[in-house]
Amino acid sequence: MVDRGVNPTLAFFLRITVVVAVALVALIVAAFLLKVVLVAALIAAVIFGGFFLYNLIRRRTNYPVIR
Repeated sequence: MVDRGVNPTLAFFLRITVVVAVALVALIVAAFLLKVVLVAALIAAVIFGGFFLYNLIRRRTNYPVIR
């Protein structure tokens, strides 16, 4: 076995530190992407709702008037 000169406990600590750092970065990126997706969904919902109301009002004006 090759001796790298690093204490096994120190190597384990460094591996755990790297894993935790990568997990934190992944959580931060996921949170940012979730914010972007939520904002996009909110904008799409407002546009879709406006389109629905526009069509609802436009349809009502097309009914024949009874005199």
